[in-house]
Amino acid sequence: MASTASETVAIYKKFKELPIFVTENHNEVLPFIYRCIGSKHLPFTGNTIIHLDSHPDMLIPKSMPADTVWDKYKLFSELSIENWMLPAAYAGHLSNLVWVKPPWAKQMQDGASQFVIGRDTTTGEIRSVCKAAGHCRAPHCC
Repeated sequence: MASTASETVAIYKKFKELPIFVTENHNEVLPFIYRCIGSKHLPFTGNTIIHLDSHPDMLIPKSMPADTVWDKYKLFSELSIENWMLPAAYAGHLSNLVWVKPPWAKQMQDGASQFVIGRDTTTGEIRSVCKAAGHCRAPHCC
């Protein structure tokens, strides 16, 4: 039986008060996001994140096996401030990454970019490619 949008929303819990998580490094917020997913306050897939920063934090951890995304404790230990969002996107938890940047940030041009994130068939490592040729200046894509 198909469910309606309102029925789908109803399966998630609501916080009595909006939680606020303050971390020093940006990647340290991911365990809180995963905790909200685990407690069914956020859906397992398809979440949108709005990232306010002068850096996009959309790198891929160097030499990280793609399967690391399925072991959250291993994943958290592999991540750092510049590379925490795309592995969570590869796992399906984040679908839309909105980077709100100051005018002096030039790592990526203004506009929409589409990333393809996957497993390298020869090394088994996580990789990403930015499909907007000439649009993205980040070192991990194009």
